[in-house]
Amino acid sequence: MTVTATCSPFDDEPPTRERYVLDHGFSFNPTTWRRRLPAPIDLPTFLSGLPLNGPWPRISRGDLLRAGAEAHTGRAARDILIAAYVWGHGLPSRRGPARLQRVLDLNGGDTDRWLGEAVSILRSEGPRAAYEALDHGGRCKLKRLGPSFFTKLLYFLGWNSCSGRQRPLILDRYVVIGLKRCGSVDWPEFGPWTADQYAEYLAWAREKASQWGVETEADVVERRLWEYGKCLAAYR
Repeated sequence: MTVTATCSPFDDEPPTRERYVLDHGFSFNPTTWRRRLPAPIDLPTFLSGLPLNGPWPRISRGDLLRAGAEAHTGRAARDILIAAYVWGHGLPSRRGPARLQRVLDLNGGDTDRWLGEAVSILRSEGPRAAYEALDHGGRCKLKRLGPSFFTKLLYFLGWNSCSGRQRPLILDRYVVIGLKRCGSVDWPEFGPWTADQYAEYLAWAREKASQWGVETEADVVERRLWEYGKCLAAYR
C-alpha cells in the first residue's frame, strides 16, 4: 500500500505501548454477562481474578493477550472470544451480551470446533489465512461473528504466537474510517473487507509503526487509527 495522504494522528510522539495499549481496558458487570451465556457455558475463569475498578472488575488488552497466548484449543479460544466481547463492550454493556448469546446459540457445538481450527490456521499459516477462514465463505465461519469481533479474537490469540512476519490486529468500522483518511484506501466503512485487504492493513500498520517511532508496535498504530476514526465519525 502506498501512503499518499498526510495523517495528523501520527504527528506527535508515539505513546508507550504499556500505557496506551496493554493497559487499555474497561470495567464490566459479570452478572450481566452470565445471565446471557447458554448453560453450561460460564465466564472464563481468568476473569474472576481481575483487579477491581470501584465495584466492578476491569479487563485490559494485556489481560487478554496473556490469556490468548496460552489458548491452544477450541474450548480455550471460546473463552477468549467471550472475554473479547466483554472487553469490547465494557460498561454499560448495552447489546453486547445479547450479541454474544446469539453467536453461541446459533453455532452450538460447532463453536469450539471452528475456533480450534482457526487457532491452528493462525499459528501455522498466519493472520491472513485465519481471517479468510473465519470470513464469509470460509471453512471456519461462525454465524453472526463478523470481522469486528473475529479480528479481536485473532489479535488476542495470535499477537504473541502467530506464524509469519505479520501480526494480527483489530479491524472494525472506526479503524477503517481512520485508515481511509490516513492511508488513502477506498474500503466500505461497514465492510465487507477481504482477506487481502486485511493483509494490506497489517502491512500498512507495521510500516507506519516503524516510521512513527523506534520500537513502536503495530497495535499502537491500530489504537490510534481507531481513536481517530471514532472522532471523525462523531463530527460528520
